[in-house]
Amino acid sequence: MKEPAWWKEPSRGQWMAFTAAWLGWVLDAFDFTIYLIVAPEIAKEFGVSQTAVMGSLTLTLLLRFGGGVAAGAMADRWGRKLPLMLSLVWFAVFDGLVALAPSFAWVIILRTLFGFGMGAEWTAGSTLAMESWPARSKGLASGILQGSWAIGFLLAALASAVVVPAFGWRALFVVAVAPALLALPIRWLVPESHPRKDARLPLAPLAPVMGKLVSASLLMALGFGVYYALTSGYALMLAGDHGLGPSQRWSLMAVFNIGMLCGAVATGWAATTYGVRAVIAVPALLALPILPLYVGAVPGGLGVGAFLAGALGVGFTGVVPLVLTDLFPAAVRARAVGIAYHAGAMVAAFVAPGIPALAEASGWTMGSAIVVVAGGFLAVLATAVLVGGRAVVQNQPASATPA
Repeated sequence: MKEPAWWKEPSRGQWMAFTAAWLGWVLDAFDFTIYLIVAPEIAKEFGVSQTAVMGSLTLTLLLRFGGGVAAGAMADRWGRKLPLMLSLVWFAVFDGLVALAPSFAWVIILRTLFGFGMGAEWTAGSTLAMESWPARSKGLASGILQGSWAIGFLLAALASAVVVPAFGWRALFVVAVAPALLALPIRWLVPESHPRKDARLPLAPLAPVMGKLVSASLLMALGFGVYYALTSGYALMLAGDHGLGPSQRWSLMAVFNIGMLCGAVATGWAATTYGVRAVIAVPALLALPILPLYVGAVPGGLGVGAFLAGALGVGFTGVVPLVLTDLFPAAVRARAVGIAYHAGAMVAAFVAPGIPALAEASGWTMGSAIVVVAGGFLAVLATAVLVGGRAVVQNQPASATPA
């Protein structure tokens, strides 16, 4: 008997859980990336350097770890829905308050607090989605889920193009309050994927999975290093090295994220057939010769480079939810996923300010600094997955998440 199409297999509840996680990640991406898009305008208004603006991202990413750990503990004890709802309200409120920031110091404080909710959202949402989804199409679902970050970025670019010219950069952060509204339908429409624990009982210990946890954290650090090397200073590079205005910058950032979306969905789908090690390492190696196009070292290559860097350079992110949730048992899954993902982000957090600092110290252009740093991370990522990543990333088709 012929199997039904993959999209007909999930139940209504499974679709609701996946949609909630998907929308949460889209809105998380929107709120995070509007800061990157208007970074030149923020630096100009407050009279601070590019390094200072990117340095504030480090604090945001460092506090993500705290949010991920807290949400993981809540999710393993009380279920995945509650921390997901709380995280959406948290990051929306603190990002929205940036619109009222009287100084750059307040921007730093609010964006740092925003990071706590951002970390919590991914931990709870990705665990909920992957636990709820049928095994047969889990790889594709992983790619669609993680690729939704690019959709959030595209929405941020579109909103920026409409809002900023008419109302200024602060109005964009007023729009960022919208994700808080998603908490209500999640409360009533989304089924829980993990049973509630008795608060008097201790949580299952992490010690038995500590080796996998350390290896997964290091793998995430390399992946985040690639992403932040390519994206954190991109708007500044386009403005400084090439003199592009806001609309041109937003267009190229949109092209990059379209490429990322395509790459994430493609790698998630391909993982089912070719295994996750192959779909991480091969695109990473293919991305290396694309980097000169990405930074405009080749005349007329910015657009092509933006798409290919998104598809090949960070498309591997499509298998991240699958890899992490497949690695750990249910009793510790949310905590382990939250720690591994956000510990990696915390280690790589220094890439964002490091690129403009490297350019300033060496006299290089921002583009040259991006090529050196991103190229280094891509090479190490591919090598680590092929040579030393067997404990975390198996060279086999995507499997069902264990109970």
